[in-house]
Amino acid sequence: MSSGKSSAAMPATARAGRKRASGFRATVRARVDDLRLALSAFGAHRLRAGLTLLGIVIGVFTVVAMMSLLNGLQASIDKDMGGLGSNVFQIQRLPSFHFGQLPPEIQRRKNITLADVGALRRALPQAEQVGGEVWEGGKEISGDGHTAEGVMVGGGTPEFFTNNMLPIGEGRAYDEGEAMGAARVVVLGSSVVDVLFPRGNPVGQRVRLGRLELEVIGTIERQGGSPLGGNPDNLISIPISLFLELYGTGRSLNITVMAKSHEEMARIQDQAIGAFRIIRGLDAQKDNDFDMFSNDSARATFDQLAGTVTAAGLVICAFSLIVGGIGVMNIMLVAVTERTREIGLRKALGARRSRVLMQFVIEAVLLAFFGGVIGVMLAFGATLLGRFLDFPAQVPMWAVALGLVVSSGIGLLAGIYPAWRASRLEPADALRLE
Repeated sequence: MSSGKSSAAMPATARAGRKRASGFRATVRARVDDLRLALSAFGAHRLRAGLTLLGIVIGVFTVVAMMSLLNGLQASIDKDMGGLGSNVFQIQRLPSFHFGQLPPEIQRRKNITLADVGALRRALPQAEQVGGEVWEGGKEISGDGHTAEGVMVGGGTPEFFTNNMLPIGEGRAYDEGEAMGAARVVVLGSSVVDVLFPRGNPVGQRVRLGRLELEVIGTIERQGGSPLGGNPDNLISIPISLFLELYGTGRSLNITVMAKSHEEMARIQDQAIGAFRIIRGLDAQKDNDFDMFSNDSARATFDQLAGTVTAAGLVICAFSLIVGGIGVMNIMLVAVTERTREIGLRKALGARRSRVLMQFVIEAVLLAFFGGVIGVMLAFGATLLGRFLDFPAQVPMWAVALGLVVSSGIGLLAGIYPAWRASRLEPADALRLE
């Protein structure tokens, strides 16, 4: 009995399968035909379609380009913001990031001195190392008949190189005695070496910085430029006491503190704040007269700023996309009016309302999708230009997907009403219109 039922059921199953396959092929042919009609309509009105897309192009371009810039900056910050090691933080007189003029109470803060560096080093033996540093930019150094301009000069204690992740290439760094004794020595960054000594080893050579002649005792391994304007390869470093002798003592130093591990950072930071408050003579009622900086704090500041910029940018992009959606709806309404007789003829020949509805919806979605594609392409072009100008930008694929999905969604929403109007036209009324 069971075999008889099975053999009887087979033809019905096969017929159902063939019917589904036939229906699927018919649906595919219908959608292909809709795409062909949409492309034909765009080709017949290229200028109108292009002008309609401007709002969507601008909106998608802005979203993708902005996300690319923020993504590239974030990646660069994760790599080398501030030049500090992952378990290093810095105590400094003023905040690293601020907008507008600083409040008077912050501007009146006392300078951090070399004596403060030594006092904190003694008060914080649990830290891996404590060092001092100070910077001066835009200097000129000459040697072997060549001159390097716009050089950054860093004065430091021996911890300068390890705390700033600047490994020594050739030669050596200055030691504690040289740092405190204002020894006439210098360590050169790789870009400075390229300019001053393009054909030889600079170690042991003499260079002139300002009024002083210095001996080159080492070089810094090549690091590569930073997106935030710094280039550690265009750096030279001299002993901190020599720096103060050369450029004056009336400036504030930075103190860098290395924890034994990244896990100990928070504890060492708290201990450093307490110790430095005592060194600065602050009682419990007074606020800190110094700031603390680390890669984590810089990243948190950047994330906060990026969130604000992103929110503002998305609002602007939303308005642009709304304008683009209105443009798409307008052109689709015009298309329905212009093609009234075509719609009436198709319906008179048997086209269903759903087929006419789908045709105009596909046209609207395809039009908006083309705008999204153009916006993404322009964003990629801007990214390539940014890389050519040494400015970081990385296009995240989620931003590309978001731009295309949003633009297509705008087209879908903008096309529903015109498509509904087209599908509701009566064949007789449509054919009577000229």
